[in-house]
Amino acid sequence: MIHLLFALRCYQCWKAEVFMRKLKSGFFTNKRGNFAITTAIVAPVLMGVVGLAVDFSIFFSQKSQMQEAADEAALAAVREAALQGWNKITAESVASDFVDETMLGSAISSAVYSTAVDVNEATGTVEVSIRQDGHGYFLLGMFKSNPQIAVKSRAAIASTTNICALGLDDTAKGTLELDDNASLIGDNCSIFSNSIHKEGMKIENGSKIKAASVCSSGGIKASITDVSPTPVTDCPAVPDPLLSRTAPAVGNACDYKDFKSDVSTTIEPGVYCGGLKLNGGDVFAKPGIYVIKDGEFNITGSTKLSGDNVGFYFTGDTAKTNIGTATTISLTAPKTGPMAGILFFEDRASLKGRDFVISSKDAKTMVGTVYLPNGTLKVRKVGGFGEASEWTAIVARKILIDQGSTLQLNSDFGSSDIPAPQGIAGGIGQVYLTK
Repeated sequence: MIHLLFALRCYQCWKAEVFMRKLKSGFFTNKRGNFAITTAIVAPVLMGVVGLAVDFSIFFSQKSQMQEAADEAALAAVREAALQGWNKITAESVASDFVDETMLGSAISSAVYSTAVDVNEATGTVEVSIRQDGHGYFLLGMFKSNPQIAVKSRAAIASTTNICALGLDDTAKGTLELDDNASLIGDNCSIFSNSIHKEGMKIENGSKIKAASVCSSGGIKASITDVSPTPVTDCPAVPDPLLSRTAPAVGNACDYKDFKSDVSTTIEPGVYCGGLKLNGGDVFAKPGIYVIKDGEFNITGSTKLSGDNVGFYFTGDTAKTNIGTATTISLTAPKTGPMAGILFFEDRASLKGRDFVISSKDAKTMVGTVYLPNGTLKVRKVGGFGEASEWTAIVARKILIDQGSTLQLNSDFGSSDIPAPQGIAGGIGQVYLTK
């Protein structure tokens, strides 16, 4: 009996094992059933991944389009705001219209877009904000509440009207530099350095700048309290406003050679080969153009030089200025002709780096533009340079003001019969993004 029960138990175990083998074999060999179960498990995950990828693609594409629209709207709005007296309603209208036009065709039909505009006349900036709400994202909307996308852009205008000092060198350290307690004041005009160097503009050792705006294409080395208003860095370069001005014609003939005087005299316009040197006395310059060729415009001693409607053109390898400390200078630029509005004009073919030094104790009347496209203007020990002038502008490759010099560059163009060159006065101003 015991043997019979044992045999029966073994038979039942064998049948159970056979059943499990068949079950396993059926599951793994039934490919359609296996695929259906796998698909049921994996499909929702795949759909979620694909949906999220589509969401992110739409999100980043929209954000890029919105940022581009905000940038363009801010640039357009700040330009219009400056022209219209910083009218907030006008700026808002321009920005909103620009956003609508820019987003046309790229906006998501189910989304809601809104635009906000902030106008700040004190800083000369306009900020445009755009937000997107309400788009039915597949999954991203579960994690991203309104505003789904928000972008901002701020644009500024570098100068609304006038240039009083512009350093043209675009790579140098100290393209515009003040040192040793120097002072530069721009009355209703702006000061620029085109250098992209991190110290393209330098104001050091007690020196100060005050102007309508101060702008460097690179960086600025200065104490925050020494520059007013707060300077703007990374500005776009200001094109040479006199680049298209035709230089005076100079022939081969010389009207004067190695001209020198140490007494009171009157000088005539003409070509001064070898330079023009004055060392004492009261000197009156008749109206016209004085070509300083292959030599210095050298004024020393106690010379008092005066002249209305005069222009000095520098050409040749050694042409430059050297104006001493005991001198008195009172000059106004021509009203007409190739040097209208230009007091000093350096030949564009001159070698770079030539120094034009002005150290006069009294150069209060300097009506016109000092234009040195390749030279460095060095103003030293000068008291009140330009302060009695209706307007004075400096455009030079480099500008160095030091040794306690004080410059007052006025821009009262309407009070003078000397015309300011195009680009010096009345410019709309360059606009650029700051954020």
